[in-house]
Amino acid sequence: MVTVGSRDLRNHTADVLPQVSGGTRVTITVNGRPVAEIGPVPGARPQFFARADLIDLIAKRQADPGLTDALERLSGDTTDDVAAP
Repeated sequence: MVTVGSRDLRNHTADVLPQVSGGTRVTITVNGRPVAEIGPVPGARPQFFARADLIDLIAKRQADPGLTDALERLSGDTTDDVAAP
């Protein structure tokens, strides 16, 4: 997550907002203390993710732990029965 001081935000808003619209969440600080957070509008799909945001997203949306077992049961041991084109 990106951190920006309130004075820097005021002076460089045009530089910060493209980052936010691209999916980056920005923490705003006053005297070094976090006071607010700016993020993309919910439902607006970002064009890219910051690494930290991607890791956070993946951690919150892990696949069902039983999915691996179910896929293994469905796939069988070999692909010999799959017809070639």
